[in-house]
Amino acid sequence: MSAVGRLLRLPLLRLLLAAASVVRGGSAAYCDENLFPEVDDAQRQYSGVRFTKELSATEYGPLNSFKTLHCCGERYLSLEWFKDNRPYPWPGDVSSFILNPESANQTIYTRSLTSSDHGVYTCQLANQTNIVKHSMKLVTFDVKSYWEDPLPTYEMANVHYAQPGELVRLYCEGFVGKVGLPDAVNTITWKKISEKQTIVSNDKYRIEEVIRENDQVLGAFLFINKIQETDYGQYMCSISNTDDQIVQQFTNITKPVFNYEQSDKKVQRDLKLIIFVMIALISIVWKRWWFYLTYQKLKKKFESDKYALSEKTIYNVIVFYDEANKENAQYLVENMEHRDNYITKKYHIDYDEDLIKTQTDLVKGFDFAVYLLSSDDKITSSLMKKSLQTSFVYNNATPKKFIIDCSNMPMTPTKSWCDRVLADLRSDEHTKQNKNASNKLMRVV
Repeated sequence: MSAVGRLLRLPLLRLLLAAASVVRGGSAAYCDENLFPEVDDAQRQYSGVRFTKELSATEYGPLNSFKTLHCCGERYLSLEWFKDNRPYPWPGDVSSFILNPESANQTIYTRSLTSSDHGVYTCQLANQTNIVKHSMKLVTFDVKSYWEDPLPTYEMANVHYAQPGELVRLYCEGFVGKVGLPDAVNTITWKKISEKQTIVSNDKYRIEEVIRENDQVLGAFLFINKIQETDYGQYMCSISNTDDQIVQQFTNITKPVFNYEQSDKKVQRDLKLIIFVMIALISIVWKRWWFYLTYQKLKKKFESDKYALSEKTIYNVIVFYDEANKENAQYLVENMEHRDNYITKKYHIDYDEDLIKTQTDLVKGFDFAVYLLSSDDKITSSLMKKSLQTSFVYNNATPKKFIIDCSNMPMTPTKSWCDRVLADLRSDEHTKQNKNASNKLMRVV
């Protein structure tokens, strides 16, 4: 006997090799057979991760037996298993199931079911954008042989919709158990109710049985190629065990019903959404355009008026005048009142000695003081003419107090009056703080 033969006689090694063979031959191949039809690129991009075949809702198994659970999918980046919301791996007192790496973790299995394995198992497939989940309940039996009614493991939909010419795929499955009798037979059949006869594989129909879990689970696909009007109707799947106990499931194949009312509502809803979005976009564009035009106007105005700051500031101005300059004062005030940033006041003066101090106090209460005075001497007349020609109303001069420079005037009443005003202004505290600028302040306006 060879060395390998001697090793195979070891009971433990035989058990391990047998279990590994079952996992490789059954579980690993389970997710490679009877897959859903391939989808085109557009559907694949839209659907993302998906399951690739029918998934059982409930699983059954006797204690101490070999058991597998499957979760077949594609285009996933991660696959996770949970038992009663507890992530894998599980301690022995929670579950004895382990991953089968040969099936890309789509299958978990145990060599010997225990009572702690009873519970709800969930598999979760995920990629960058999609997550799909499926849960199945595992029920364990403390019996070696199952003699009761078959138990459905897959929940067949009550209605299947199909357009004429399409391929229809139906699936039915149930747990039938296994008894140690030589003549024990378990069966699964499909029938169309209106025809009252068992469907057999032919050019129109194709039946493909699925047997797993050591003959304890029995299932069958019914494929109807290019469905026609006569194929629509109700179909029945019957699963029976050795004792002729039967469980039946029904489904109805029908054409899709187009709900015009719901479609109209959907169109109206979509149309309202489109109109709302368009109005919102138009409002946003209009507001942006309005802000842009407003900004351009302000920018243009600012660039064309280098004294924009002065125009936005309000100044109080007092105009002193003598009898000879009454009309000139009126002209000046009227022109200044056309500008929003000047508040003007006229004040008639003479050269009375008692009024000089009062007039000086008035000057201190204003931002500008303009003096329109007359004199018979040529110098004063020349200054007056220059004053009218260079009015600060048109030149937008920087805010200062303006008086007539009397330093070169001959001794006249005007000269005397100006000297007294200058003396009082120079004694003002504000004027002292700006002594270095006093020469610039004494200018004709």
